[in-house]
Amino acid sequence: MSDEMTHNSTGRRNVLKTVSGAGIALGGLASVSSVQADSHGEAGRFNAGYATETGEQQIRDAADNVIHAIHSVNTLTVEAAVEDMEALTESDHIDFVAPDQEYYAGSDTNDDNDNAGGQVVPWGVERIGARKAHKASKRGKGANVAVINTGIDPTHPDLAENIGEGIAYNRAVGYPEINWIDDNGHGTHIAGTIAAADNDFGVVGVAPESTLHAVKVLNQEGVGYASDVAMGIIWSAIKGCDVANMSLSGPYSPLVQRAIHFAHQRGLLMVSSAGNSGEAVSYPASAEEVVAVSSTTQDDGFAEFSNYGPEIELAAPGVDILSTIPGGEYGVATGSSFGTPHVTGTAALLMAKGYSAKEARYFMTDTAIDLGLPSKKQGSGLVNAAAVAKIKKGKKGKKGKKGKKGKKDAHKKDKDYGKDKKDKKDKANTK
Repeated sequence: MSDEMTHNSTGRRNVLKTVSGAGIALGGLASVSSVQADSHGEAGRFNAGYATETGEQQIRDAADNVIHAIHSVNTLTVEAAVEDMEALTESDHIDFVAPDQEYYAGSDTNDDNDNAGGQVVPWGVERIGARKAHKASKRGKGANVAVINTGIDPTHPDLAENIGEGIAYNRAVGYPEINWIDDNGHGTHIAGTIAAADNDFGVVGVAPESTLHAVKVLNQEGVGYASDVAMGIIWSAIKGCDVANMSLSGPYSPLVQRAIHFAHQRGLLMVSSAGNSGEAVSYPASAEEVVAVSSTTQDDGFAEFSNYGPEIELAAPGVDILSTIPGGEYGVATGSSFGTPHVTGTAALLMAKGYSAKEARYFMTDTAIDLGLPSKKQGSGLVNAAAVAKIKKGKKGKKGKKGKKGKKDAHKKDKDYGKDKKDKKDKANTK
């Protein structure tokens, strides 16, 4: 990592060990892969949250190697012996110890290299009424959107004019100069649905004049660590992005939850895909602070693959979605990952007009189109970008938001974490 959020150092042992499958939580050992580290036993990669400076030092002393020092949320990512991490949970200076588990782009399907020809309005963009918003000069100009995923292809002719900054917490393979470029394709497809330019070719996005920021947290295979995802969320908040698209999922992580809380407190609206297993809503979509999005079909039915549950807030088109892919091409893809950017783009339209995250979230749920589906499948209904066309310039929406019964932020001792950290220090740790 080249970013300043990452701080490499060694603890009392300087042997670097890479393992996976180790599990530990407050209260003791959960499960461990059978990997020998040294005379101290099995080792793993962990996230450890501290309550005090003493706690931070205790973690450093116990670690073989400190991979990341994420001061914004008082957490270190380390490689260490399992028994040493388990011992840390007995300290009053430690908030949590948990495995740094893997997150994934999702098991979506795609049919690449669909030639868009002259400009095409993808059916999802049309269905949610985005073109009506565009005709009313609601196009997202001034809104900053973080795409927390596999990166974005900044050379794509339908995206190039809308690319802002980029950062890689999981570097692209073979691209030393632009390490946040998309070497997978997932993130570029999402970016196109959000903000493909309204020109004479290709496709058009929901918010075609918004600015896209590539936050690469997943690798070429669409996989990354919880710590990568957390740092991407924190970076997006500190940079002042308005909305973040998180079309990814993984196990519940205390570190990711801290990052979500950090970003929520700073006004970042986070939108995440429900998942594609036809089961309960995945994490982080299930987090209270995050807008969970399910997927619908072209006939306004519920996509069979889409996850569902009481956490669902909005539904959006997620089947046969045409969008941008790396190399200046276009492709059709299916999955909840591709429904989510329709909501993200709609939020960008609102936030470009001065809506706060809270106001935009309320507006979208309040104006959603009832598809006649159970609330656990559609939430408030289909996201309605056409409703944005009716707002007056600079007019803000109603305050408040339609709550959901999602997972609460439940840390053992987290209430006051990070309060002693100033924004100046945050910026120094995330440039």
